[in-house]
Amino acid sequence: MDTINRRQWLKNSLATSAGLSLFPLNAFSEINGDYYRTDHDNNNNAIRRLLYNENHLGPSKSVENIIKQVIFRSNRYSTFYEYDAKALKQLIAKQEGLKPENVLLGHGSFEPLIWAATHFGSKGEQIIVPSPTFDVIGLFARKIGAKVTPVEVDSDFKMNLTEMESRISSKTSLLTLCNPNNPTGTVIETERLKSFCRLVSDKTTVLVDEAYIHFMNSWRNKSMAPLIAEGKNVLVTRTFSKIYGLAGLRIGFMLGPESLIAEMEKKFTLGFPGNMPNSLSVASAITSLKDDVFLETSKNNNIETRNAFCNELEKLGFNYIRSEANFVYFDVKNFKAYKELMLKNKILLAGGWPTKSNWARVTMGSKDDISFLFDKMKGKKWL
Repeated sequence: MDTINRRQWLKNSLATSAGLSLFPLNAFSEINGDYYRTDHDNNNNAIRRLLYNENHLGPSKSVENIIKQVIFRSNRYSTFYEYDAKALKQLIAKQEGLKPENVLLGHGSFEPLIWAATHFGSKGEQIIVPSPTFDVIGLFARKIGAKVTPVEVDSDFKMNLTEMESRISSKTSLLTLCNPNNPTGTVIETERLKSFCRLVSDKTTVLVDEAYIHFMNSWRNKSMAPLIAEGKNVLVTRTFSKIYGLAGLRIGFMLGPESLIAEMEKKFTLGFPGNMPNSLSVASAITSLKDDVFLETSKNNNIETRNAFCNELEKLGFNYIRSEANFVYFDVKNFKAYKELMLKNKILLAGGWPTKSNWARVTMGSKDDISFLFDKMKGKKWL
């Protein structure tokens, strides 16, 4: 692909993504750069991608090796094999203390979230969502006629559980949470969140998006998945796109009550192999779940980078929110001007959410990426 076509492709891709309104990508315009920079090169003309919360370390070496081993099976659907969808479900279930029947696989967690929006919003029901958040469910539910009720985060930028509960009515079909939340990076204390989910799930289905939970210390003890084993009406979504470094392979899953998972699987996949994640993504996911060393390395690397990032923000006098994820949300005072400065330096980041229009969200990339970013922030030339 020549440079002109590559640039046009990037421009068109960003424009298409902007239409979804999941990220304020309309803040971005065409920039000059041959390709996205990775940790494997030092091309200064490459684009530094600090907007999708990807793991700059990933995928792990064990995943790279398994892909080489199983790529010959790319001509087959991911069934009847050591690394097939059934094996992945069994492994997830074993690690979560659940049954394979509690697991629904999808292309990233994005797809199960869309399924939830469709399943619970198709009859015009009310869906309650935090705001701001990664609002896939709210976006798609609105498109099919559901009433979406956004509830603003509290003064600490945490999901306002009290207010969300007060909005529940007889027409509420789903209440969604995101822990850690995106874009704020904040979390709800574990026992408080469990108590809330136990209480509210008696009134409506509760869905907890745990895309970033692996970046927390003792993350498994902070998951809401155990509530499913208790028989609670709770759904949990996770993805391999973040800490596991498999964003390009598109694989994730939803956990939930057997009857609800069976209903959604029949409704949205028809049990057809062509609707399953591909062979390479399934093998990569299985391998990732067994690689605790890479997960721990990624988590610790993120904590180190995030702490250094926040220290630099403090030195420059910027307000920010303490994050438990692999990104930081901070006030740049004038996001439009800040964004333009970053684009001139081939840095992609997110920001401009309606409720905090001058705040930016930056992914914790490599140390070189972060150093480069702060070098361009010195002097606050956009203010």
